[in-house]
Amino acid sequence: MLSRKIVPIVLLYFFVLDISAQNKYTLEQCIDYAYKQSFDIKQRLLKIRQSENTVRQSKQAVYPNASGSFSQGVSSGRSIDPFTNGFVSHTVSSNSIGLGTNLVVFNGFAIKNQIAQNEFNLKADEWDLQSGKNELRNRITLAYMQVLMNQELWKISQEQVVNLQSQLKRVQELVEEGNMPPTNLIDLDAQLATAEFDALNMKNTIELAKLSLAQLMAFPEYHSFEVEPIAFDEKVFVINDSYLQTILMAANNQPLIKNAELRFQSAKVGIRIAQAAKYPSVSLGAGMGTAYSSAAAREYNYFNQLNFNLNQYARLNINIPIYSNGQVKMRINNALIARQMAETQLSQSKLQLKQEIEQAYLAASISKEKLSSAKRQLNTQQVAFDSAKERFTEGLIHAIELNNFRLNLEKAKSSFVQAKYELFFRKIILDYYK
Repeated sequence: MLSRKIVPIVLLYFFVLDISAQNKYTLEQCIDYAYKQSFDIKQRLLKIRQSENTVRQSKQAVYPNASGSFSQGVSSGRSIDPFTNGFVSHTVSSNSIGLGTNLVVFNGFAIKNQIAQNEFNLKADEWDLQSGKNELRNRITLAYMQVLMNQELWKISQEQVVNLQSQLKRVQELVEEGNMPPTNLIDLDAQLATAEFDALNMKNTIELAKLSLAQLMAFPEYHSFEVEPIAFDEKVFVINDSYLQTILMAANNQPLIKNAELRFQSAKVGIRIAQAAKYPSVSLGAGMGTAYSSAAAREYNYFNQLNFNLNQYARLNINIPIYSNGQVKMRINNALIARQMAETQLSQSKLQLKQEIEQAYLAASISKEKLSSAKRQLNTQQVAFDSAKERFTEGLIHAIELNNFRLNLEKAKSSFVQAKYELFFRKIILDYYK
């Protein structure tokens, strides 16, 4: 009655991860896919396009503008003839045509500085895009590691199920031979049921981890989504003071710092733009115009009137600011405040990045120590369990005692896997800073 056959679904579990290669994604493929699908990345790309248009717009401002005009009018009753400027008392139809251009010669270098500021803002937006990619990359990396870690933990739980099934079969033979009391069989059967339940929970945990990763990537169907394992070599994880200094030296090239530096440069140019309003502005204008009136239609036809009334003009405009109700001064003060805010943000970003690197380095160092300790614990627990299993077979210890050794070994394996992937993740994050 207590005999158990190896559950077929257990064997099926070992093949769940053996799926065709086209459905498996490496970490880099997951990151690249997320970059293409992320709405946040798309928004940042659109912001860059907007900034590019702003730069082009400011550059076009150095060229002269041109405009044309045309008007058509009808008047009746006593009115002034636009052709003779005399009073007439009948209906007059008239129109006028004009063409003009204007060129800014000098405006306190406001246009030049505006171009420079817009270019700084464009470069800052490009670094902001990279910063957004870094944030998404870190989240994808963590979710990816969670999937791999849970898969290894699931394999450990499956090994426990297989081992217990093998022990159950052996104990059943010993009970039937009368060499072991039936209570051991009952206890072992209960342990197997618990192990199978734990394995099922771990399988569900894998599915949740895959779902979390797929959602971060905006992957349409997570059921067909699998990840490639990553080769783990503890020896290549060199974490020392020299490694930390290398990362700190490369910190100034991080998108967070580059973005803050460019925003600061943009704010400094903003001061010069605000100060430009204190200086005179000079512009050149030129144009031509003509008019037609039906009152003179008998003497001059349409085109003759246009030629007769043709006029041209050229002018030099100089605008000298005298009093602006304090508006220019306030704009300059606001620009100075904006520069101070950008400078503070730059200092804060540098401090924030330094602290992040130091925290990541310390966490990686601790993770490496934890892995060494977990590895030693795993070795000792494996030896203890193997010894207990032999004593159990000889009838020297009870099934409950053997279960304690098994649980300790399973816990040690789980701790080792968790420590391994924790170190893996933290080392990858540190390498990203480089």
